[in-house]
Amino acid sequence: MINLNKTIDDLISNGTVEHIAVRVGKRDDVICDVFRGDVCETTLFDMASVTKIMVTTSLALIALDKGLLQLNDTVDKFYTTDKSLSVKNLLTHTMGIGYKLLNKEGNTCENIAEKILDIPSDIPIGTDVLYSCPGFILLGKILEKIFGEPLNKCFDELVAKPLGLNNTSFLPIDTSNAVNSNLNEDKRGIVNDYNCQFLGGVAGNAGLFSNIYDITKYVSFIQNRGKPLFSEETFLLAAHNHTMGMRESRGLGFLYVDDRYSQTGGLFSQGAIGHCGHTGQSVFVDYRSGLYVIILSDATVSTVRKYGKEHYDEVMDMRSRVHAAIKQDMQ
Repeated sequence: MINLNKTIDDLISNGTVEHIAVRVGKRDDVICDVFRGDVCETTLFDMASVTKIMVTTSLALIALDKGLLQLNDTVDKFYTTDKSLSVKNLLTHTMGIGYKLLNKEGNTCENIAEKILDIPSDIPIGTDVLYSCPGFILLGKILEKIFGEPLNKCFDELVAKPLGLNNTSFLPIDTSNAVNSNLNEDKRGIVNDYNCQFLGGVAGNAGLFSNIYDITKYVSFIQNRGKPLFSEETFLLAAHNHTMGMRESRGLGFLYVDDRYSQTGGLFSQGAIGHCGHTGQSVFVDYRSGLYVIILSDATVSTVRKYGKEHYDEVMDMRSRVHAAIKQDMQ
């Protein structure tokens, strides 16, 4: 893929990325792999908010499929609150609370759900999409109550093991083949997300580490419409746009690609699903055509090195450019 390779070389030369892995595939076939920097198929990356779909969404859909959870269940079923807040609100980022730093005195891993519920709403619940890490941290805590295990153990047993994700986990032990998402070398293998760091490296919004080999297995699970973790009916419910008329299109946990979404560079048709990670990652899949693209990179920390501060617009533009180059190569 001439345009893809040129685009990645340009991104490296201008300092947007130093380490990057891109895989383009269709169904069971890998069309193209591009690796730059000290990266191979098994190199670990901090998946950041891709954790939201691989861990929290997967576990929530397992619980829904088993009847352990309902979309209209209100959070007061699990925690004392006077907010009329549903599981669906959490999954669709319509809980009305946006990004918040939670590493405050008095907050702990044990009480963080109650502390999130005490945060005043930024907008009325259910009225619009407002991307919410606190909502997914809260959802992760609810899932721990449902399954009776810490979130990392739930993921290991109920998602990673059935899908064969042998190198995907929170709190990786061997970080010798891991791309550092932080500026300091002594933080290699430590999640970049401040809230997840504060909560010990395991949370519903971030913390997962994975590689392109394992994520390809996860993509196969999406292409198989939820099998073997849950039914096709549950998958199709999740892959549906649940936020029609709002500022963003969202499935249950998944980002739903539509004409307004720019970071897939026009490559994917409406109804493809996926997610991005703040550290420079993304996974998008059209489960109908089988087309998928995985981008793993250190773009966010590279832009910090480049400018002395974070330039996330450049990270988003990186994704758009990579997907657009793939589209050009496939025409």
